[in-house]
Amino acid sequence: MTMDNLSPPQKKSGFPETDVIETIKKTRGEDEGKSMGVLDIIQTSMANQLPPGVNMDTFMRKLATALRDPKNKMVQIGNSAFLVTMIGDGVVEFHTFSAEQPQKLLKNYLGLAKVLKNQGIKKATTYSDRPEFVDLAKKSGLPVKVGQSQKMMGDAMKPVYTFELDL
Repeated sequence: MTMDNLSPPQKKSGFPETDVIETIKKTRGEDEGKSMGVLDIIQTSMANQLPPGVNMDTFMRKLATALRDPKNKMVQIGNSAFLVTMIGDGVVEFHTFSAEQPQKLLKNYLGLAKVLKNQGIKKATTYSDRPEFVDLAKKSGLPVKVGQSQKMMGDAMKPVYTFELDL
């Protein structure tokens, strides 16, 4: 009998093998998961958030046009992508696209703050109409000023939370 004729060991049960630690991490939102590309992140994030009358193709074309402007950059951290726009000397505005659970998204925000600070940025601003981001800002431990305002979203003025971070 040669080594070439040996068959691989067979599974002893019909159940798939699972790693208990990985299952626990996934349940807690701590798993690293599969790394997604920026396009997949944006499509996942925006799937249910597109304004009426705008399809994904139109949205992606507008985003691609915006990224041609050298003031706009896309920064990926984990499965989150941040559209960062220089709006003044050392000041940026950013918009978030994410396919992450809240715990992991918070970690990615902290990573973005570090990247921006390392790039010499002094202040970062953003806004959202989603109240869960107020909670994330408080949990970050960063000096985030939260306010309320109105912004044009789609074709209507909507109340939003504003966030300002001194780096």
